[in-house]
Amino acid sequence: MTQLLTSDYAHSVIQLITGSSISIDVLAYIVNCNLYKKSDKMNLIFLELKYFLARGGKVRFVLDYPRPHKPNYHPLKFFTRRFKEAGFFTRYLHSGTTQHAKLLLFDNKTAVLGSHNLATKSVINVHDLSVIIEDAALVTWLRDYFDNVWSKSVEA
Repeated sequence: MTQLLTSDYAHSVIQLITGSSISIDVLAYIVNCNLYKKSDKMNLIFLELKYFLARGGKVRFVLDYPRPHKPNYHPLKFFTRRFKEAGFFTRYLHSGTTQHAKLLLFDNKTAVLGSHNLATKSVINVHDLSVIIEDAALVTWLRDYFDNVWSKSVEA
């Protein structure tokens, strides 16, 4: 089954997190939200990931390497600290090129791939588009892709 996500992205991702029991792996270009606003959709995703970790799950992030001259520098540094505090395994792709993928893998069974950044404006934007993928062969390929990127990344 394939499902398209637009402004329902946050709700769908939260459902996938709550339905997971083993692992959630994420490739993200940028992460940004208001951690003090309870209605912030990206903050709700962040909180759900923390609950998942508390239930015994494992969360891994590969983020773009924060470069001081890039507009994503401060949010990446800030959320790297928050992720480490939460207990997420966090790395940076440090290959000299931008890590621009937006991929979430849930228990190696389901993937979300698309244009949604993990940022408040993106997860509610009707013009961002992502796909939920449950095809086993494609999810396995995406899992291998994530593992390859993880192996080339550096500790944050």
